Amino acid sequence: MRKLIIAMAAGAALTPSVALADAREDVITGVTRCAALTDDRQWLDCYYGAAQPLRAQLGLSPAPQAQIRLLEVQPKAAALPGTVTRAAVRTGPPPMPRRSIFNVWGGDDVINNAPIKSFDMSGGAFVITLNDGQVWEQTEDDAIKRPVRWRQPASAMRVTISQGAMGTFNLVMGDENTLHKVKRVR
Repeated sequence: MRKLIIAMAAGAALTPSVALADAREDVITGVTRCAALTDDRQWLDCYYGAAQPLRAQLGLSPAPQAQIRLLEVQPKAAALPGTVTRAAVRTGPPPMPRRSIFNVWGGDDVINNAPIKSFDMSGGAFVITLNDGQVWEQTEDDAIKRPVRWRQPASAMRVTISQGAMGTFNLVMGDENTLHKVKRVR
């Protein structure tokens, strides 16, 4: 009799977590159906509607019918993908780094050990183009103080660019110890 009571108590203790897992899976399934929406407002409303199974289980107020209807319009997801992502809208290089008066000392990496697509040293100062389309140019003062004589092909080179003091940027090529001042052109 004692074993039966212990088994029933253990089963009762596990039941809420199983139900919670089912509600969570229903939410995830609903969210994957929202991924087809391209409008941010509609996607967010669909996302809120997808949370309805867990809201009901927790006794929270229901989502508005307009949000729940967005789920009904979307096709059912066949299988849950490993990750849910939105299609990239932006093309070309990432946005220019922001400069802030609060970032006096710098230090954060903007680019970390990234491969180089090409470089040009014909104008005195080097110009580097990264694979994602970013273009960085050596400052005039730095070109005079620290001219470069890179001999290896661009495909074999990697670069790290970090924020410097007072809104400047520092470039280190591969494992060199020389720090170059650069500015982003594009």
